[in-house]
Amino acid sequence: MEIIRTAPAQSGPDTQHKPGNINNNTQTTEHSASKIWRPLSPRQVRALETLLTGPCSREKLDRVTGASNGPNVIMQLRKRGISIQCRMEGHIDRDGIAGRHGVYWLPDSERQRIGSLKLLGG
Repeated sequence: MEIIRTAPAQSGPDTQHKPGNINNNTQTTEHSASKIWRPLSPRQVRALETLLTGPCSREKLDRVTGASNGPNVIMQLRKRGISIQCRMEGHIDRDGIAGRHGVYWLPDSERQRIGSLKLLGG
């Protein structure tokens, strides 16, 4: 059996701290709002429209966005300053095996903020 070793993490342009990469917990509302103003991608718009209707499982998110990695779309929206919550829920799959899946939702305060920013053209 061969052991595969990975190289230690290296410093580079993708791993260095950049001024624009600020922890969401320390952002001001003004800074968060300014991050959102770039146009949303069609996938991000579909995800946000779905989240505005209520909680959404990861599987549903994949279907409505047309993405095979819904959590990545959520990450992109979070990087734009949108607060999206997630809880893990248990399920039993078709083979009877217990598992967990993510369910995403927008807090009420975030729903109001998104509405006031008119992100979705409505």
